[in-house]
Amino acid sequence: MVFALHYGGGAHGGRLLNLVNTVRLHGWIGVDLFFTLSGFLITGILYDTSSDSHYFKRFFARRSVRIFPIFYLVFCFFLILTPILHYQWQAGHLLFLLYLGNFSLAADPSLEIIRSANHPAFSAHLVHFWSLCVEEQFYLIWPIVVWLAKDRIRIIRIATALSVLALLLRIVMVHFVQPTHLETWMIHQLPFRMDALLLGAILALLLRGKNADQWQRRCRAVFLTSLIVFLGLSVALPALNAPWLMTAGFSLLALASAGLIGVTLRSGSPAFRLFNLRPLRILGKYSYGFYVYHVLWAGAWATLVGFLTQKLHSTVLANALTDILNFSVTFLVAKLSYDYFEVRFLRFKQHFEYDSELREHRTNFAEEIRA
Repeated sequence: MVFALHYGGGAHGGRLLNLVNTVRLHGWIGVDLFFTLSGFLITGILYDTSSDSHYFKRFFARRSVRIFPIFYLVFCFFLILTPILHYQWQAGHLLFLLYLGNFSLAADPSLEIIRSANHPAFSAHLVHFWSLCVEEQFYLIWPIVVWLAKDRIRIIRIATALSVLALLLRIVMVHFVQPTHLETWMIHQLPFRMDALLLGAILALLLRGKNADQWQRRCRAVFLTSLIVFLGLSVALPALNAPWLMTAGFSLLALASAGLIGVTLRSGSPAFRLFNLRPLRILGKYSYGFYVYHVLWAGAWATLVGFLTQKLHSTVLANALTDILNFSVTFLVAKLSYDYFEVRFLRFKQHFEYDSELREHRTNFAEEIRA
């Protein structure tokens, strides 16, 4: 969905192509779904290990070996290329190294690109890293909240209150901030987007209670109701910067995402079968690297579109061919990155196993000895 948003342009002219373009312009929804899924997974881990003897150390170590390697690999790569492509670094770019790049972009949107003095096609694009900054900021704060609260119901109440606060903050921003500043100062900042992560957290905790089966059955109604309302409002008020979208719209998407996750977890459901299809599971395995790499050379891909348009005399065909090639190359890079680089760091997770994992290993070892 995010890939289509960034590279699916050119589909204009005629009802079908205009419809395709309208759909792909909503591809940013993929980030909201990712936030909710992340909040669901991370909160499940945090709650299940809240009594671990090295709770913080093991959580942050395991997250670091998964997230940091290719993130910093990208910046090392650009630093190496700087003398060749003459990248024009600015002080604000350094905040990305601390996962604070979303603040840099709010202060100066031009920092989304490290410009090359050689040619615009060689410029490095960092705009999509805002979501990784939001994620990492959440990973830094939420483990402390879970550890302090401990109690499942208390954590649910905290997450619910913070979700409502996020909605109220967005309402205030929409009423008092100019629309041109909303994207960088609201959409890309954790306080205004935390409900997407927290509704995933609430789902994880509800499914760990005694009424888990009832809550999971309700997920279908939550998903369908939220989706129908969102689609209805999208048709009635289609502007991408409409006030309803910037406020209640994000809340509806978070609810729909949580509902979809809950439905998908139900074995045998249509959603379960759909997302267990082999192509989607393969894409999911390499999705983090795919996301990191896919926008970096956006200028080069745009240049290729322009070249093919002149040759083929068709913007639609030029975009289609470029997108297929782009998707294939990005997937290949992500796969090679995972198989030959990331897994080397993922092996370090065995040095940071949780107490429950260590107990399971000791039990299994004892059973093997008895056998």
